Amino acid sequence: MAVQTSTQTSSIDPALLPYLTQGLERAQSLFLTGQQPTFFPGQTYVSPSAATTESIAQQEAIARQQSPVLEQAQQAFQSSLGGIGQTAQGGFLNANPYQAQMMQAATRPLEQAFSQQVLPGISSLFSKSGRLGSGAMERALGTATEGYGRALGDITSNIAGTQYQQERGLMQQAQLGQAALAQAAPSIYGQQFLPAQALGQVGAQQEAIAGLPLQEQMARFQFGQQLPYQQLQGYLSSVYGSPMGSYGTQTTQQPLYQNRTTGALGGALAGGLGGYALGQAFPSLAGTLGSSYAAPAIGAIGGGLLGGFL
Repeated sequence: MAVQTSTQTSSIDPALLPYLTQGLERAQSLFLTGQQPTFFPGQTYVSPSAATTESIAQQEAIARQQSPVLEQAQQAFQSSLGGIGQTAQGGFLNANPYQAQMMQAATRPLEQAFSQQVLPGISSLFSKSGRLGSGAMERALGTATEGYGRALGDITSNIAGTQYQQERGLMQQAQLGQAALAQAAPSIYGQQFLPAQALGQVGAQQEAIAGLPLQEQMARFQFGQQLPYQQLQGYLSSVYGSPMGSYGTQTTQQPLYQNRTTGALGGALAGGLGGYALGQAFPSLAGTLGSSYAAPAIGAIGGGLLGGFL
């Protein structure tokens, strides 16, 4: 095995060297020693307009005062919740204040007919027959009175039953309404926070406007703090990006591998050709060896040995 050594040398094209030098000098002046960048001298934010400040002031005034609409809505909710709750619990099933009057109005014609027609008719009938005060008359009066009582009971029962069924329907509707109001309760409860939330939004807008000058001051401060580092970074980037630091000499070593059989054959061939050339150039040497073919043979043997060892 043999080792091959190669050396590569690179350098800057002399024609480019003046321009690169001038460029680096310009970079040094631009980033380090020349006129440095400055922050924008004017105001960097837009001041709020009169309409904006007036709008925020009006929002604040509305948020701080009590809202009559909101109060009425809450009172209506509480009133509805109370009335529906009473109906849903059956508070009006037997509480109709006009029930007696309704029954009297419904039974008044029956009473008048019984007192003015039925009883006088029975008395007149038995009086004409000469049986006034008899047992038959008493039985007729009892039968008529019993029928009159049943009629009165039927009328009053129908009125009371109808009112009860109607109130039961209202009671069920109230229970459904009560469930709906229960679902709306969180929304009604959350409405009381609306003024405070609106006031908080107004405060956030005021803080955002008041923070604009502070943000500008902080930006100016940060600009001054970071400027030296940014300039140095720009200068170093210019230096590192130039090809001036890429010249020099580089040496590498690489092992070479050779087939001994191939080397021996090649050495023998080369040695034979060399021996033949020596025999032609020096005939006396060929005579000494005894034949014109002796020198090529000896050269081939020597060349083969040499090629095999390499």
